[in-house]
Parts: sequence; structure tokens; C-alpha cells
Amino acid sequence: MAVRLLTFDLDHTLWDPTDALIAAERGMFDWIKTHSPVTADFYPPEKFHAYKKDLAAAYPDMTGRVSEFRYELLRRIFLQSGHSSEQARSMAKAAFDAFYQARSTGLELFPNVADVMTELRKQYQVIAITNGNADLSIAGHSHLFDHHLKADDYDAKPAPDMFHAALEIAGVSAEQALHVGDHPEQDVAAAQELGIKGIWFNDKKVDWPLSDVTPNAEFSHWSQLVPTISALADTSS
Repeated sequence: MAVRLLTFDLDHTLWDPTDALIAAERGMFDWIKTHSPVTADFYPPEKFHAYKKDLAAAYPDMTGRVSEFRYELLRRIFLQSGHSSEQARSMAKAAFDAFYQARSTGLELFPNVADVMTELRKQYQVIAITNGNADLSIAGHSHLFDHHLKADDYDAKPAPDMFHAALEIAGVSAEQALHVGDHPEQDVAAAQELGIKGIWFNDKKVDWPLSDVTPNAEFSHWSQLVPTISALADTSS
């Protein structure tokens, strides 16, 4: 069957989010220090991150919904540093907004991504499916996709929810879709489990780590992606 849908992971596939995440954490802590010095003193970054690990261990089901998890983490630290429930909710939202704005800003596309995505959208439906929570409109990249699905609204990959939703939105079967991502388990293996071909973005040029599955194709630079997809699409038609 002819390929009609391409799904893409975002973080570490279209861009490296490291600098944006560092800036987001800095912006969040600056907001806390300005608006609640007592919380900043009670929860400096080292203690904040230790508590984040503890909360993740206690509520593992929540960690896939990264926005909800961070909001809840912030709400709790404001409560624990003496703010009322209403204040904690309001401040958690504002601190999260400070984080989120920076997290979605400065996401610089890898070389060739913009041109490649523009070319691919002429032939295929293109949907982003990500465990991250970047806002594509803030980032300036929403025009590259027909739809954007996030784990804030679905179970995180490798769960099948976002893949199923993308297939339903596009009105295609698994055999008519290809998925592109950097993560062996969450992207390639998860897609293949549903009958979707998985293309591995291996820009670090490391060995494939899984023994029970292999990617349908692999690329290390975005200039290679169009011919890689074309080759797989031809074998599917």
C-alpha cells in the first residue's frame, strides 16, 4: 500500500532541546526567586531536582505527562514552603508558564530540516508525535506539520496511543505510515510493534542497541531523509 502518512518525533530528531531546557529551568527558578524568595530558599535547584526524582518514583504514571507533572511539582513546593492552596496553584501556573515559554523558544532546527519537511509535506500528511511538550507555535515550527500530538494528551511513547491517534487523524492504515525518530524503543520499536515502518535518526552514528528488532532504515543527516523515505515508500506501494 502506498505511504500516505509520515510521523515525526521532535526532541533530538528535529532539534537538540538541551539549551532550551536549560534556559527554561533558569527562567523558572528566576521567577520563583523573584515572586517567592522563601520557596527559592527552601527549594534551591539541587533540592528541587532531588524532590523531582522522588515524586517521579512515587507517581511513575504521571511522569509521561510532563506538563502536568511539572505543574504538580511546582504546586507542592509552593505549598511546602508556606503558601496557601490557592496561592500554590496560581504560582505553580505562573512558574510553569515561565518555564514553558523558554522551553519552546530557541529550538533551532538541525540543518536541512525546514527544506526537507517542506518538500515532504507536498506529498505526505505529516504529524508530530512527541513525549515532549514544546509549543510549536511559540517555537515557530507549526507550519511544518499538519497536526501535533503530545504525551500531555496521550500516554507517552512507547505506548501506542499517539501512533493510533495519528493513523486515525490521517485516515490511513499502519502499512501506509512511516515513523521517524531518534529513540530505538520509543520510536522505532514502538512503531514497528503496530506495523508502522520505523526510520532511525542516528546522528551520533552509534551501534543499534536492540537485539530483537532492527530499524527499517537509518539516516544520520537530514539531507539523507528524502531518498530514505522514497526507498521505503517504493517498497510499500
